[in-house]
Amino acid sequence: MKKKFIIFSLEQAGGIDALSPVIIKIQENKKIKSLVLLQDKDIYRYAKERGLKNLNLIRSFSKLEDILEKNSPSTIFTDTNSSSYENSLNKRIIKLAKDWNIPSACYVDCWANYKIRFGEELESVPDYVLAIDDEMRDDLGKIGIPKNIVKVFGSPRFDIFSKFKEETGKDVIVFYSETFEGKKMSEKNVFKDVIEAIEKYYPEKKIIIKFHPSREKNKNKYDHIIKKSSLTIRKVKNQEDLRKLSKKAELVIGMRSIALFDAALMGKKVISYQPGLNKQTDTLRSNTYGWSQPIYNKKNISVGIKNILEKEVPVGKKSREEYTKNKSTEKILSFIKSLSYEKK
Repeated sequence: MKKKFIIFSLEQAGGIDALSPVIIKIQENKKIKSLVLLQDKDIYRYAKERGLKNLNLIRSFSKLEDILEKNSPSTIFTDTNSSSYENSLNKRIIKLAKDWNIPSACYVDCWANYKIRFGEELESVPDYVLAIDDEMRDDLGKIGIPKNIVKVFGSPRFDIFSKFKEETGKDVIVFYSETFEGKKMSEKNVFKDVIEAIEKYYPEKKIIIKFHPSREKNKNKYDHIIKKSSLTIRKVKNQEDLRKLSKKAELVIGMRSIALFDAALMGKKVISYQPGLNKQTDTLRSNTYGWSQPIYNKKNISVGIKNILEKEVPVGKKSREEYTKNKSTEKILSFIKSLSYEKK
């Protein structure tokens, strides 16, 4: 019997983090062949660091049809992104999957920017969309994606936390950087406000900055703030593991990164500082569930840091185990295997 051949297309670090446990399992299965397509050198490097194999860096979209013809895939599986069709590997390969009658699915790794992930006319919706939870499925339904094609499987990214032993760091604050455009604000303003607040109450704290592995090319954008600060501040390399960083932190601070949700699942004290936003425009689910502390105004950041460091970690309105003990890797693995049999 001919081996099943699965093509994965990945465009972002978040998708790799979420799907790498599944892809690695598939690549260990001798009965299945696979190929991982990527279009960005940084994402290629990131995928390699996460242990993915059979990587193919796509330099020209014109090669995609040749790849499909050569490998005759039984399934095409992608993450999702905000790129336009012209610049998106995922959107192009989803279209080809439809044209070639190849079963296709995508995974949505966080609760934001749904519309631009699938196109204004939802032209880039595959046969199936995999969601983290019921709230995400409902939100996808609101933009017009049929609920019958949305499968709720959780996130393989969170499975590792089912065995995590909580630890309390000492005097270390991790800042997860990302690009941020709020009302008259940017990530530089956010970082500056955070540093000034920490200096005010906790001059002994050490700050670690972790940049987004693919969206932040300028790793020197905070240097002028660091130079003026009396705090001990260091930047870490892209490949340093997020979980290990959060594990040794007394406090985790960021904007809306999924790394904050991770830290909250680990039982860490977490602040999400998004100046100019509010509860209605905030997409970070750990804020919604009460696991992290949202702050939307500069005047509240100093007291917010002081309060959270002196209080217990919030319990929240929803059980963390719904996400950490969901066996998402196994569920998605089984789904992908079953999808491969749909080829006509």
